[in-house]
Amino acid sequence: MLHNEARELLVEAYEKTSNAKEVAECFAVDTSTVYRLNRQKKKTGSVKLRTNERGRKPLLSPEDLSNIDKAIQEQADITIDEIIEKLDLKAANETVRKAVIKMGYVYKKKSLYASERERPRCKR
Repeated sequence: MLHNEARELLVEAYEKTSNAKEVAECFAVDTSTVYRLNRQKKKTGSVKLRTNERGRKPLLSPEDLSNIDKAIQEQADITIDEIIEKLDLKAANETVRKAVIKMGYVYKKKSLYASERERPRCKR
């Protein structure tokens, strides 16, 4: 992988000579790299590494997150499944749950122990 300075020099050499094969041999890269970097320079004005475009993109947009926040504020006891259904989200249950937790909300599952406490006690 070429560092940013070498990328600049490569594109500069190609613009001067217009001979991609010769430039590619000098920089020990493929001709497609020369064409790709030249195209990138024309399109964006820079040939720097684009590390910010790597990786998986988030499934929930900022708009989705604000809609989830509004839904929780309107109905505090809403479940994750109800949020997905109400907002017609294409995300999985776990994705929405993680987003809700990241927003600072907490939820408590009703455990078996808690439901047993609601039943009246039997005397023996």
